[in-house]
Amino acid sequence: MNYLKNKASSKKVIFTVLFAALITLFFACNKTKEYPKQADSPGSGKIKWIESQTPDGWTSVKNEAGTTLGYSKSSGLKLIQVDGYAFKDLNRNNMLDEFEDWRLDFETRAKAMVDEFTLEQMMGMKMNPFGSWKVNQDTLDTIIKESLDLCYRQLRAPRGGANDTRTKVNWNNMVQEYIEGIENSTCIPAVWIDDPRSGDVSSWPSNLGLAATFDPGIGAQYGRMMSEEWRAMGISMQVATQMDLATEPRWKRIPGTFGEDPALSMDIARAVINGWQSTYDNQGNDLGWGKHSVNNQMKHFPGDGAAEGGRESHTRDGAYNIFPGGQFFTHVLPFLACMDLPGKTKTVSAAMTNYSVGIEADGSTVGGERVGTSYSTYKLKHLLREKYNWDGYILTDFGILTSKNYGVENLSPAEKRLATLEAGCDAFGGEGGDGQASIDLAMEAYQLGVSRLGKAKMDEIMKKSTERMLRTHFNIGIVDNPYLDFEVAQSTFLKPQHVEAAFQAQLKSIVMLKNTDGIISKATKGAQKPKVYIPRVFVAAAGGWTRTPASAKPGFDPEVAGEYFDVVTDKLADKYTGTADREGNPTLSPNDIIRLSKAEIAQCDFAIVRISNPKNGNPTFMESGGMREGPGSAGSISNREDYTYLPISLQYRPYTANSEFVRRESLGGDMIEVSENGTTKLVKENRSYFGKTGIITNESHLDLVLNTAAATEKVIVVVDMSNPMVFTEFEPEVDAILVGFGGNRAANVPDKAFLEIITGQVEPSGLLPLQMPANMETVEAQFEDVPRDMHCHVDSNGNTYDFAFGLNWSGTIKDERTAKYDVIPIVGVAPE
Repeated sequence: MNYLKNKASSKKVIFTVLFAALITLFFACNKTKEYPKQADSPGSGKIKWIESQTPDGWTSVKNEAGTTLGYSKSSGLKLIQVDGYAFKDLNRNNMLDEFEDWRLDFETRAKAMVDEFTLEQMMGMKMNPFGSWKVNQDTLDTIIKESLDLCYRQLRAPRGGANDTRTKVNWNNMVQEYIEGIENSTCIPAVWIDDPRSGDVSSWPSNLGLAATFDPGIGAQYGRMMSEEWRAMGISMQVATQMDLATEPRWKRIPGTFGEDPALSMDIARAVINGWQSTYDNQGNDLGWGKHSVNNQMKHFPGDGAAEGGRESHTRDGAYNIFPGGQFFTHVLPFLACMDLPGKTKTVSAAMTNYSVGIEADGSTVGGERVGTSYSTYKLKHLLREKYNWDGYILTDFGILTSKNYGVENLSPAEKRLATLEAGCDAFGGEGGDGQASIDLAMEAYQLGVSRLGKAKMDEIMKKSTERMLRTHFNIGIVDNPYLDFEVAQSTFLKPQHVEAAFQAQLKSIVMLKNTDGIISKATKGAQKPKVYIPRVFVAAAGGWTRTPASAKPGFDPEVAGEYFDVVTDKLADKYTGTADREGNPTLSPNDIIRLSKAEIAQCDFAIVRISNPKNGNPTFMESGGMREGPGSAGSISNREDYTYLPISLQYRPYTANSEFVRRESLGGDMIEVSENGTTKLVKENRSYFGKTGIITNESHLDLVLNTAAATEKVIVVVDMSNPMVFTEFEPEVDAILVGFGGNRAANVPDKAFLEIITGQVEPSGLLPLQMPANMETVEAQFEDVPRDMHCHVDSNGNTYDFAFGLNWSGTIKDERTAKYDVIPIVGVAPE
C-alpha cells in the first residue's frame, strides 16, 4: 500500500488480487463442514485442562499449551470438552461451534458468530452511549442491566481515578458474569472503551509532546506500557489514536495530533498504534494480539486538521475542512501508515470518522458530497473500504446523528442512521442512551433499508458491520476470558517502571527555543540554590471539555520548585473582587494578585514566568460555544446574519483581521435559501471574519512576562503550548524560552521535568513539531491544508522557530532526527 509519489504498479496489484481470490475460492469449495462438533463426555479420554477458583470469585480454566478460559460457575454458563480441551459453551447447545473454538483465528470466529444474533441484538451492539449507570463494586444497577439485556456490548469504562482498583475489577467481573447469565442471547462479553485517560495511568506527554521527541521508539514504548495498564483495568478499546495533520495552526485539537509534518506523523502514529495493539513477552518479542492488546480507533478519518480559519467541527460554525492547496490526500497519509503496521497485528483495527464536510479550492465538495464523513459513501465506502482495502470497524464520532449532522439536517432520524450504515459505518457513537427506544429507532432504519435496498442487501450490511465489531472482542481474547485479576490490576497501577519511562519521555518532549548567554547550562556540582521569583499566573474561568474556576497559582508548585531554588512569589488579597458566582460570592480577578515590588524582584537571581499560549474566547473556537444545533432545533440560530464570525488569534494583543491575506469570501459555508425577485434559491453562506477582532482571554500573560522582564535582568519563560503562537510580542525581552506541549484533554508537562531542564540536570533535546509564525499575516496567508507553509519567527539571536528547530546546551540541534525529518514534506496522491 503506497499512496505517496512512488505508486506501485496497478497491473501487479490486480494480478495479485485475482490470484488470491482464486485460491480462496478453491479452498472454500473444498472445505467440509466441521462445525458444530459433538462434545466429549465430561472428563472422558485424556483431559488436557484443569480449572481452579480464583480469589476474585471466578473460575480459571487452563488448557494444556492453549488458551486460559475464565467464567463464573454461578452464571449458568457451562464448559464442554472436545479433543481433551475445554471450551466455553457460549450458545448453550452442548456442542463446539466454530466461534467457540479458541484454536481458530479471531477473524474466523467473529464471522462464524454473526448468525447467532437477532437483528435487534445486532442493533444493540451498535449502541455506544456514555454510561449513565452508577459504578459500584457490590451491585449492578437497573440501567446497566437493561443495557446488557439489550445486547449493548461496547460500554464506556469507569472514568479516570474516580474509582479505585477494587471497584473497577469487581465492576467488570459483575458485568461479565451478568452477561453469561442472559439466556436469550449467545454470550459475547462487554468491551470497555475510553478516550485517553489521566489520573489512574502513568503520565506520558500528549501526542504533540511525543512528536516533539521526534523518536518513534518513545511512541512505541508509550503504546506498549499504556496498553498493559489499560488491560489490567479491563479497558480494551481506545477511542483514539488521533492522527489528524495539524496543518492549520489555529485549530483547537492540535494537542492531540503528532504535529503538521506528514512523515513525522506517519512514523509516530504507526509506532504508537503498533505498541497499543501488540502484546510482548518479557524479552520484548511481538506476540501479536494478546492479553495486553488494546484496539485503537484511528481518528478522525480522513483528517480534520484543515479546519477553515481554525474553527473546530464540534460546533456547526466549524463544519468545513477546506483544501485550498489541494492536499486532501496528504491528510490521509497517517491513516494509511497505520493500515500497514510493522508488528504482528498488521493493521489498525478500528477507526472513527470526522464531523467535517470537505471543500476543494474551487468550492466543490470532496467526492461530490456536501455531507459529513459519516454520511459520505465516497470517503468511507469508495475510498477507505474499496480503494485502500481496509475492512476494520468504524465508529462514528459522537453526536453525528443529532447536533453534528452536517449536510443531512433534512433527513429523518431513521434516514440518518441508514445513511451512515450505507456509507460504511458500523456503530453509532454516543447513541443508545434511550434504551429500547434507541433500538426501535435503529430498527426503523433497518426496515427503511429493506424497503429501499432489499432485505438481502440490508442483512448483508448488518451482518458485515456486526462481524467487524466482533473482531474487536475476539482479537484481544476476552471472549475466552473477560475477567480481571485484582492482584494484576493492583500491581500494574502506576507501575514504577512505567512512571519513570513516562517522566523520561516528558523530559525529551521539552523544546528549548532560546538560551541567551547559556543561562540554561549543565549543572555545576555543589552550586548554591539560586533565589528565584516565580510569579502567580492568572487563569480565567474556562468551559469546553472541563469547566474550571479562575485561579492564580504560582507558575510552579512552590514545594516542588523549592527542591531546586529559594522561591519567592506573590500573595493573594484576603477578599476577591471579581464577578459574583451563582451563589453570589465574588470570584478571583487579576486585581486580587498582590505582586512583589520591583525592588523585591530585583534581589532575585532570575525569574521564571510560566504562561500559556494565547487562549481564544470567541464562540467559533470554544467547544462549549458556537452554533450547536441544526436549523429548526431549539439551539439553532434562526437569523444567521446575527451570528458574527470572529478570527482566531495566535497573539496576545488584540488582533483585527483586516490584512490583504484575509478571505473576504469563505470557501466553506452552508447552502441557505434566499429570496430574490420573488424566487427562492440556494446560495453558499459567507463565513468570512474580515474586519473583525478576536477575543483573547489571557492577554495578562503577556503583561506578566513584560512586567517581570522590566523588573529583573534575567527571565526564563516557560510556555505550556497547545497551539502555535506569535513570539514577537515578548521574545526579545527575555533570556530563555522553554516549551512543553499539553492542553485540550492532555495534562501539561509536570513541573519537575521543566525544573530538571532549567537547572541543568538534563540537557534539552526536543524539537518543534510545528512552525511558529512570524505574525498573524502569515497565518492568514498560509493554506489550511498545507504543512509547513508559514514564514516563521526569527528571534533576537538569529534562530528561526521552524519545524524541527530546538536547542541544547551547545546550540542548534543537528542530529539524525533533523536529517531525517527536516526535509521537504511528502505529498499524498489519490489512489488509482
